[in-house]
Amino acid sequence: MRRQLKIIVLFLVVMTVITGVIYPLVITGIAQAAFNHQANGSLIEDNGKVLGSELIGQPFSDPKYFWGRLSATSAEAEWPRLGRVPP
Repeated sequence: MRRQLKIIVLFLVVMTVITGVIYPLVITGIAQAAFNHQANGSLIEDNGKVLGSELIGQPFSDPKYFWGRLSATSAEAEWPRLGRVPP
C-alpha cells in the first residue's frame, strides 16, 4: 500500500512538472521564436509609446461575428451621449 502511494505521489509530481512547467516553457519559446510580434500581443507603438493592440477593436462587417462598439472600431464614430463632447 505504501509503495503504491509513493508511486502515485511521484507520478503526480513528475506530471505536474512536465505539464505545468516544462510544456508551457517549450511552447512559449517556440511561439517567441516563430511568431515574436503576435506572441507579444501585436502591440502598436508610436515613438516608443505603446498605443494598443492590433487585435483589439477590429471592425467586423459580417453578421456571424460579434460586433464591437463603434467607438472602439471606427474612426468616424460619433459621441452620442446626450450631446456631450469628449474631454
